[in-house]
Formats: sequence, C-alpha cells, structure tokens
Amino acid sequence: MPRFPHVCGLCLLFRLWQLLSLAPVAYNDREGVRCRRLLTLSAFLKWLILVAIAPFILMQSAALYKATNVKHSSFFNYIALGTMAGDIGISLILLASHLWQRQQLAHLLNQFVNLHHTTRLSWPATLMLWTKLLLSLYEVLCNIPFLQDSAKRLPWPQLLGYGIELYVQHVSSVYANGIFGGLLLLVANLNELEEEDGQSLPLKRERHWLRMSSKFSSTFQLGIFLLVIGNFINILANMYAYMSYFVSQHGVPLTISNYCIIVAIQLYALVMVAHLCQVRHSRLCRRYLQLGYTPDNLSLEKAMGPTIPLLMSPLGSVKFTILGLFTLDNAFWLFLVSYAVNFIVIILQFTLENMKR
Repeated sequence: MPRFPHVCGLCLLFRLWQLLSLAPVAYNDREGVRCRRLLTLSAFLKWLILVAIAPFILMQSAALYKATNVKHSSFFNYIALGTMAGDIGISLILLASHLWQRQQLAHLLNQFVNLHHTTRLSWPATLMLWTKLLLSLYEVLCNIPFLQDSAKRLPWPQLLGYGIELYVQHVSSVYANGIFGGLLLLVANLNELEEEDGQSLPLKRERHWLRMSSKFSSTFQLGIFLLVIGNFINILANMYAYMSYFVSQHGVPLTISNYCIIVAIQLYALVMVAHLCQVRHSRLCRRYLQLGYTPDNLSLEKAMGPTIPLLMSPLGSVKFTILGLFTLDNAFWLFLVSYAVNFIVIILQFTLENMKR
C-alpha cells in the first residue's frame, strides 16, 4: 500500500504546528525534533504581540458588527464577541502552554516521528484525516465572501483586526487536527500490534505504546479540555444566535448553521477516535491474555506451576482522562448530546413564545 496520502497529511500538520508556533521546535533527519533558543524566542515574541493586540482585535470586531447592514440585537452581538474572545483566549493559552512545556513536547514529537516511520495508516484513517483537514480549510474559506463584500466599505483597521482574528482562531483548529492525527497514528500502531505473532516483542511494544499514550494524554490534556469545552459552549451560543436571527429576521443564517455543523463534526471526530483508541487497546489486552504471552526470563516449569507471575498480562489499560474531570469516550459524547438536546428544547420554547407575541 503506498504511503503517500497519510505521509503528506501528517507532515503537513507538523509543519503547520511549526508555522503557528504550536510546536516551537526544529526538526531534521539526523537530530530529530529539538528545541532551539532562536525558535523559542521567536515564538515567545509572537505570543507577546498577539497578547498585546488582542484588545485591538476585539474592539475592531465589535466595530465591524456595528458597521454591517444587518441589525442584530445587543444580546446577539454579545454572543458573537464572547465567542471570539473565547477562541482567542484558548489559542493564546495553547501557545503559552506549548512554550512552557516545549522540552516535553519535543520528546513526545520525537516518539511520534519514530512511530510514523514504522506505522502505516489505513485508507479509512487517511480519508478521515484529509476530511478533517478539508473541513478546517472550508471553515476558513467561508469568510472570503464576507471579506469581498466588506472590503470596499469598511476601514482597513477593521479588516486588519478581522484577518488577525481569523489567524488566531485557526490556531485552535490546527491544534485539534494535530491531536486527531496523533490519535489516528496510535490506533494504527495498535492494529499492527494485533497482527504480530511474536512472544516478548509485542508485549514490549505494547508497554511502550502505553507509556507513549499516557504521556500524550498528560501533555495535551489542558489543550483538549479547552478545545472540547470551548467548542461545546460555542455550539450552544451559536444555536441560540441562530434562533434569535430566525425570529428577528425571518431567515436562515447559513454562516451560523455551517459553523455549528463543522464544529460539531470536528468535536465528534476527536471524541470518536479517542474512544476507538481505548477500545482497540482493550481488545489487544484481551488477545494477549488469551494467547498467554510470557516474558523471556520465565521458564516453562514456572509458567506451568500453580503460581502464575503477573508479568504474563499487559501492564494496564489506557484512558484519556482530561484533568481528572472526564474521559474522552462514547459516554462523554452522549452526555454532551443530551445536554445540547435539553438546551435546544429550552431555546425552542422561548422562540415559539416570542413568535406568538
């Protein structure tokens, strides 16, 4: 099977992380991923500049909404500005977090680079990866019609602030794509471990995989928490804005609906691949127990004795627990869906009452 599609996707994500300073590291084939003082200083200065101009971005965004022809309610404007402020804040926290733990990030990325050299993604996984990348690109391209219509009648500070805002907001999207690609690579490695028939080697590789996945979860748990909670709140806020627009303008805001659908798909993809990773690892552990793998230093007499050493089974199971608050699995996704449905019912009740009035 040719490796061209997923190599391009994963390498593209790594280069985007470097470009956006999500990975303030250097890479070459000889030394691997390494921290460099110049790159660290450059990323830190970029972060300081973004923090300094964040109030300017929000002020220009507020002026941009006032300059549009559509007359929104004040609460609608508060939702829009709150969503923007939340996205900018999350992106700045992600950049600061990766700067703070850059050594740990470089070590983890080295492990993924080595894993990438020996592991192939399946074609379904490749398709999911590129679909998510194209969804993020489509989300950015949806802003082009607005910029074309507004370029002639809006002052350049507002357009500049809007462009910087799109750049900062796209940081969290690229971050989510990187987490998604890393989880897909972990799942692909589990699939290869299931196909091996050796004795001690699969157990050693499973233990290495378990340590790497645990480090992956601990390194990115703050970012995943902000990403999941931020996207979920944005979906609920934009759903309310959708209903408010429908009642006041008697129309369907395609921009808001497209945004909610894209963010919901991306959020579900992240939770789904994390759950799939945990399910595949549990299945691999059960297979090892059924085959009765034993370590090299265990003799046949000891293995057949009444006391069986604990080393015959894998070391543990993986759970992507985020800050000790929740675990990324189907149960957590069902909780989000049930909460969103209750929120939609409440919004519909208020919307129908307002329409009657």
